[in-house]
Amino acid sequence: MRYLLSIALIVLSIENIYSQVAFDSFCLTEATVSGLTSIDGSDEFEIDLYESKFLPDDTILLAIKQKRPNNGIGEFVIRAFDNEYHVVGRFDDRQTGNLALKHNSCTNGASVIYVDKVESRGYREIPLAWQATGLSSNLDEIVFRADIVSNQQIYRVKSAPLKRRSGPEFIPYSEDQSVNIDYCGESQGCLIVPQNCNNQAKCDYALSWQVLDEQTAKFHIVARASGFVGVGFSNDEKRGDDQVILCTKDAQGYVYVRNMFVSVQTPQYISSDRPSYGLRDTDGYANASHIICKFIRTLSLDADTPVDNSGKNRDGANNRNKIVNLKEPHYMYPVYADQDLVTSKGMRIPVQDIPIVNNHPINFERRIYPKSHPRAGSFLAKIHAILNIIAWILLASAGVMVSRYFDTIWPEYERRVVVDGNGVVTGEKLQRRRRFSFLSVFQPTMITVAILTWVAFFAILFELDWQWTHGTHHMWHSILGVIVLVCAFLAPIFGILRPTPRTKRYCCWYWIHWLIVALAQCLAVPVIFLGMDNRRLDLWTWCSWLLFGWCIFHFIVQLIFEIHACCHARQDYERFEDPDYYPEKNHDHRIRRERVPGESWKPALLGIYMLVTLIVVIILILAVIFYDGY
Repeated sequence: MRYLLSIALIVLSIENIYSQVAFDSFCLTEATVSGLTSIDGSDEFEIDLYESKFLPDDTILLAIKQKRPNNGIGEFVIRAFDNEYHVVGRFDDRQTGNLALKHNSCTNGASVIYVDKVESRGYREIPLAWQATGLSSNLDEIVFRADIVSNQQIYRVKSAPLKRRSGPEFIPYSEDQSVNIDYCGESQGCLIVPQNCNNQAKCDYALSWQVLDEQTAKFHIVARASGFVGVGFSNDEKRGDDQVILCTKDAQGYVYVRNMFVSVQTPQYISSDRPSYGLRDTDGYANASHIICKFIRTLSLDADTPVDNSGKNRDGANNRNKIVNLKEPHYMYPVYADQDLVTSKGMRIPVQDIPIVNNHPINFERRIYPKSHPRAGSFLAKIHAILNIIAWILLASAGVMVSRYFDTIWPEYERRVVVDGNGVVTGEKLQRRRRFSFLSVFQPTMITVAILTWVAFFAILFELDWQWTHGTHHMWHSILGVIVLVCAFLAPIFGILRPTPRTKRYCCWYWIHWLIVALAQCLAVPVIFLGMDNRRLDLWTWCSWLLFGWCIFHFIVQLIFEIHACCHARQDYERFEDPDYYPEKNHDHRIRRERVPGESWKPALLGIYMLVTLIVVIILILAVIFYDGY
């Protein structure tokens, strides 16, 4: 028994340290091995390109990597293909560890690199180098394909496209040429210079960023410069010992994206042999006046540490510990200059050219989930939102509802019987009600609405440092809000100037007052909707749906009241046209109305409406209070 176990162990050891496969069809899109099946390997392995652009005769560094723990990379074949699936370029002969790299030449002179024997259980990463030699001048894109043997299977993997680098004579015409300031604080974060510039007043420097997922963020820089542009990340508000991503323009006008660490004395690459370490999908263009740069950066590199088969770090990042973790609060500052980065004395220190530093810490971790804004809702922004919700959702809607549909149920004047000294009825007259009427409810309500609206306005002005907001979304919120503000101010003033009822002046006053109040109420609710998606107070999506549901409920209740009013409009018209109704025309004879249409059910429906509205307002206020960003 021991003898059999010893033989089994020896065979297993030999298999672990020595295995060999025979590849077929090196120059085709898929290599085959007799007896092995092939599957898609994009979930297990990847081809990581250290550059996203190439020029003829460039050397492109790349690596075959393990994406998650598995049996590792065994034997493999890798080649570069053009658009017509022809193998192009040549691989360098540099060796990796104990791997014996082999070459196979195709009919067009291009080469394929492969390993058919691995004296190990598998590698986690295999760095390689490819030269863009012998390429057609019309070739704009290259894709690398690899067939990796692992765990007795072939895994098919392909890289992201490697595109030809565009020179200064070509800048693609698209929206990517500029940063749209209108979306700053909504769908993207921004850092702009000067800080009051907009799409019409061109910025000297504009940076936008969007968080794509839990691990990556996309950056876009457009700056007026002829030397280099970029962005600096710092753990404090001081310059120096920072990570800086630079987009540099060379003498031929090509733009390269580099990840650097800038110490107090000298700048250095994060990775000595991989300038764009930690970046992907880098792209850059330049003309005589501007440099345009785009890249995707990993928020935290701790989750992706390439190691070799022995477990040691093999990424060559000598300053890797200097990379700022964007999942933690940090500071950002702009970088742009007209001078060349490289001088006769070496690389310049780019932070010496930076006039300003963003003094607000940024937390990308908060920008991962659905909505993303630089900070949580401020106290004054919450006050602004709460006061407007109370004013226009609760008070104004109730006041307008009472004034429009309850003037007959709770009239300002009521008919009283006139008797003589003997108690004999001699007639009727109109007398002002001492109890509350629709006017005694509406007028104080609208005064309160105006006060709350103005207090909310000054609160947000103080929050904005008394400056006007920028951006289309915020501009509409501000413009419509100012219209509501003016109408809220005029409504109580016109209410105090109310003339004697049932006169010609009263008719003119009525329609002017109605227009002011109706305009304010119709605009107030859309303004609140816009405010729910504001950069300083971006509430949860369900809050908008709740308010939308309340709008439908409000419309149904108002429709019921309106239909009832239309059904009895003729009775009210005849009543108003009756000459005996006007006290100034006939003082001795009045008509008594025993019952008013709807006096039994209309107050009940109003009570239900007020209860539902109060519940909605309380929920929205609690949402505003407990909102703390995403």
